Amino acid sequence: MDIAGKVVSNRREELDALRGIAAVVVLLHHAHWLWPPPWALPDSLLLHTPLRMIATGRAPVLFFFVLSGFVLTLAVQRRKSFRMTDWYWRRTLRLCLPITAGLLLSLLLYHLCRFHPISHRLNPFFWQAQWGRLPTWTDWFEETALLGDATGTGYPLDAAVWSLAHEWRISVLLPLVVIWRRAWIPTIAVSALVSVVLIFSGEVAPDITLGRGLMNGLASTLYFTVFFAAGYAMAVSGARLPKGKTIRFMAWMMVLAGCSIGRDSVVLLGSCALIALVSDPASRSCRLLRGGIWQELGRISYSLYITHLPVFLTVVAWCGLFMPPVELAVVSIVCALLVATVFFWTVEMPAHRLSQFHRKRIAPPVLGGDLPPTGPTPL
Repeated sequence: MDIAGKVVSNRREELDALRGIAAVVVLLHHAHWLWPPPWALPDSLLLHTPLRMIATGRAPVLFFFVLSGFVLTLAVQRRKSFRMTDWYWRRTLRLCLPITAGLLLSLLLYHLCRFHPISHRLNPFFWQAQWGRLPTWTDWFEETALLGDATGTGYPLDAAVWSLAHEWRISVLLPLVVIWRRAWIPTIAVSALVSVVLIFSGEVAPDITLGRGLMNGLASTLYFTVFFAAGYAMAVSGARLPKGKTIRFMAWMMVLAGCSIGRDSVVLLGSCALIALVSDPASRSCRLLRGGIWQELGRISYSLYITHLPVFLTVVAWCGLFMPPVELAVVSIVCALLVATVFFWTVEMPAHRLSQFHRKRIAPPVLGGDLPPTGPTPL
């Protein structure tokens, strides 16, 4: 991953910042789960305002998918020549090595916490869904290979990995953009048709995350292709917002709707609008996101997405019985940011350098560097 690159080297720093903000929203979503019902905000605020992103956590993960389609397509387009095997190796190194280390960290933390009772005052997610049984090395291998949905076991070591399983599968197909570079209209149309058919056929649920079993797991991945295809279409078409305050105001209203309305189609449109808004170098939002804390969050966003849930679970196991929920949430967030920073320098950066070394040894010359994995997948 090209870290902290400048605009002159083709980095899209404003998009790095968006990725960091989306990762923080996923972090806040899981921190919100630490609050028992008396602390919960009313549904009118949580489900009909931008706070919905924190309540459900789905919107930022779907945004990750659109952003992945956009930045990975730009990375492919910048190449003078292209080798499919080189692409697969580097995507494997950049995506899967940090996932492997993150799941190993989760396995280690589980054994450090397994004899600490979890407070039942907290959301059941923290004492049923995650670390609900003794994990084995087979579980670790299946999750590392991103086969948790295919085997039906899910990702109990780190639920956030579900979105990265879809990202890996879809990114395997993304190099076809080299062959079909300008056919973005049929690409988005076919992807949308596949998603609609899967929903109305009952093969996948409207709020699908993971399938159960091999075929249903692949069907859920097919559903999410429309989000990657939307980002791909924006990249290859060079989509830009027309000039004018009215157009920009309408685009921001679409972003607001995507944050506040619980429909994937609205989130998709809002994600595209947000990328278009901040991609304009002359816009105030673009200039704001190119510096300061936003870039630091973007830098560690992938590490934060991978490691924050095991860290949360560890804090809950050690402190959940005697620490008030709000304090527990604050401590969990601080610890997650610290661990993500260490993980970035000790795991993610070495994985990046390894992929760069691989590219220098066997890949043809390229224009610019690849952009990092953006899964949230949530996030």
